[in-house]
Amino acid sequence: MSKIDIRDIWFDFAAAFVRKKDASGWDTLTSQEQEIAALWMLEADVYGGGFLQFFCNGGEEAYIYAVRALQAIGAVHALEVIKSGYACIEHLSEDDRLTQLWDIPKMLTEEETDMLDKLDKRFWEDQDRLAEIAHRYYVHQLGISSPS
Repeated sequence: MSKIDIRDIWFDFAAAFVRKKDASGWDTLTSQEQEIAALWMLEADVYGGGFLQFFCNGGEEAYIYAVRALQAIGAVHALEVIKSGYACIEHLSEDDRLTQLWDIPKMLTEEETDMLDKLDKRFWEDQDRLAEIAHRYYVHQLGISSPS
């Protein structure tokens, strides 16, 4: 199976859980479904606009589920990148000027912005082959037969 094929299959598989989350909220998903939805959001947003887009769109809850998912599937490179991204913004969690998550980009230093850009580029390298390992792991965990 080519890399493009597995990415498409993973995208469609995971998008179903994102739609479920969007319709009913995180609490209606099982732990594994939360992880799948968060991984889909992570990939879509980081590839589309970077870690800040992921975090500002999904919040800390999506971040926590994505970390849990990356740990479960053994995606050590992606996990290190997004934990480092969170470390760049974590200090703002108690900042009184923060009224919405999309205030975060305006409050970052130049050094923090540069670091996030470097981290995004590392994520885009996809050293873990996220779609492939995530699909393999969750199809097995959920007992779903996978198209060959």
